[in-house]
Amino acid sequence: MGTSSSPLVIAGVSGSRSSRRAVRIAAEEAAVHGYSLRLLHAFNWLPALTGTPQTSPARLLEQAAEQAADAAPLLTVDTELVEGPPLQGLLRRSRGAVLMVVGDGDLESHVCLPRDTLPIQLAARATVSVMVTRASPVRDGPVLAGVSGADNAEAALDVAFDMAAHRRTGLIVMHAWQDPGDPRDVAVGTLVEARVQKYGIPAQMRLVEGDPIEVMRRESGTAGLIVVGARGRRPYRGLLGSVTQTLLHHGSAPVVVVRGVPWVPEVPDSGALRDVRVHPAAA
Repeated sequence: MGTSSSPLVIAGVSGSRSSRRAVRIAAEEAAVHGYSLRLLHAFNWLPALTGTPQTSPARLLEQAAEQAADAAPLLTVDTELVEGPPLQGLLRRSRGAVLMVVGDGDLESHVCLPRDTLPIQLAARATVSVMVTRASPVRDGPVLAGVSGADNAEAALDVAFDMAAHRRTGLIVMHAWQDPGDPRDVAVGTLVEARVQKYGIPAQMRLVEGDPIEVMRRESGTAGLIVVGARGRRPYRGLLGSVTQTLLHHGSAPVVVVRGVPWVPEVPDSGALRDVRVHPAAA
């Protein structure tokens, strides 16, 4: 395992299709920010329960390093083998990172959301933001940020604006409410406007009256990346919110679950904001 003084992105390696996608996305994310990448594989010394030949842990990391180099040839990459359960290993290492990237563990194949799967537990308990990737290629859709009245909305917006600035695919900030006269839409508009000026990129803001779960699930269908805030600034302050759980299970794009921790963005000079309010009669 190597060391680096630059901020660190960690990718969990399992050899699955979604894990391979996670390695490539993590490499690209680290490269555009000037961060380092660490590829981590956790294993137990237990015999395989099936007759399927198993790739050795060392070879899995070698293959992942090759994939990372293909995605970002100039990136600084190191690898680490951790003995023990993957969740505990990733949680321990997350304390020294700015972002953790893992595959979705085939969540889309489940009818009911299994709360004990690694990506769900990691998103709920990690000390840093967690990106959960899909096995399918990432579409060229906009970054979709779901914002509620949570106290970490600013951190989620910072991540969404920063990632949209690097992707250049557009940014949609979505706030849905069910109570008439909800005053939080004014606060959300103020937060978005400040970041439009700070990051220098345009944003379309959609304030939609309706169930946040249904609104975000519908809007996520064309997104290239989904950004939502975790519930609370501290890890495991409670279960993930219902919107986040729904998007992790049903969203077709990578989902970033943001903790209220510092993010290190590049900030351009100017931008523009579009404010689009959508009500049930016009939806």
